[in-house]
Amino acid sequence: MRLLTFLLMICLAMAGCTSDENSDYDGDEAELPANMPDDFEFSYQYGYEANNEMNTFEEIYTKDLIEKGEASTAMALSEDDRVSIYEKMRDVKILETPENLTNEAEDGTHCTSNPYTTHHLDLQVNGENYYVDWTTNNCLTEDLIKLTDFTDYVHEVFTSQEAYRALPNAEGSYE
Repeated sequence: MRLLTFLLMICLAMAGCTSDENSDYDGDEAELPANMPDDFEFSYQYGYEANNEMNTFEEIYTKDLIEKGEASTAMALSEDDRVSIYEKMRDVKILETPENLTNEAEDGTHCTSNPYTTHHLDLQVNGENYYVDWTTNNCLTEDLIKLTDFTDYVHEVFTSQEAYRALPNAEGSYE
């Protein structure tokens, strides 16, 4: 009986340690290939409560209009824009950098930011899927600055698109 109980506990422990089948990224160091693969796609949700989204899988951009809800439009990025965003992801080591963020300062105090932004990035690269999440509710470190620069860069690419400029303006603000 003890042997059966022991084997059952081992099986349960092993089942609890399996990785999420929907994610090929397990948090270990990973690096994007040097050149953008043909199957590179991403969905990037960002901003307050991650209410803005660029989804290259479906070629749709959704803009947060704050008090007016949201608006979506068809948006396909050019190959040059896709390559530049991919290179920026490589430069900031997007698969590693969010893991380094912390809201605990070296002196033991906690850093907070209010309001803060939330970021969800789903990537497809060479048939592999990666999911990366972070917020700006962390200490201002070099890594957070890199991620903020990344967000500023890709937002600039999105807002330079004619389809984005045709969307209504946001009204209101988040406090």
